[in-house]
Amino acid sequence: MQYLTSNSAQQPALLRLPIELRRQIYALILPHTTTFQVRFQRSIEPTPRSEYNLTLVRQKNGDGAWRMQRTLPRTDRETGNDIVWRRGNISLLAVSRQVHEETADMLYGDNTFVVDVAFDAIHFRYRWRTANNLTPNRTYPFLDQFSQRNLLRIRNYVVNVESVDDYTGMIKYNCGGRGLPAGIRGKVRELVDLLALVPQLHRLQIHLIDGAISRVRFPSGRVHRVQDESNYAQTQIVLEPFKALYGVRKAQVSGVNDEYAGALANSMINQRGTLPT
Repeated sequence: MQYLTSNSAQQPALLRLPIELRRQIYALILPHTTTFQVRFQRSIEPTPRSEYNLTLVRQKNGDGAWRMQRTLPRTDRETGNDIVWRRGNISLLAVSRQVHEETADMLYGDNTFVVDVAFDAIHFRYRWRTANNLTPNRTYPFLDQFSQRNLLRIRNYVVNVESVDDYTGMIKYNCGGRGLPAGIRGKVRELVDLLALVPQLHRLQIHLIDGAISRVRFPSGRVHRVQDESNYAQTQIVLEPFKALYGVRKAQVSGVNDEYAGALANSMINQRGTLPT
């Protein structure tokens, strides 16, 4: 066991404890994330109607007829839904500056943060577990919710990047054409500018989401499916800013084709100045 050696007689009793014992105390007090089977939760509210009924897609070949395509609901398209925070008492951080520095590093560095990137915002998705095993969630502006110093403490991320078609972009963001992917890519770059300053990223999971509105109510118009093979080259370019990251211990990319996912993950894992493998 490791002990503090400098001026130990003048330090609070908590700081004179072994580091391993202090970590056990912090774990009982500080909130932390865990993986929880949220599909088992029960609620008195009626189950919301799934978005996954009908999507009409015009076939490229043949007579141009429409065919039906199932669309997953948004919660099934996203990753990180199993990351659940346990609420705790963070008053321990106010004991002293030394205790604050050590506990803040644990709070931000050991937990996993789920971040959703869209055309107009970067949100931190906070999901917590209640006493009756429900998991409500709220979203907060990620870059504004935390101080710059605490943002640089975060080591583990799940990042969902939402890409939409022109039809959905005009409805949700009043933007279409080349400006739509450019705007999404710009928000990704804002996040990457922060991540590039983090001394050591441990785990980074990136997922490209198809955020297009279901065409069950709006069957007309061109349909651009993010996960369709013919659209990969056009949609996955919004992830290009992640190539500026280096030295990530464990990187994973999904929602794109296998070749691009492997190349992007290897680029982020490699150290600066080394060639991608």
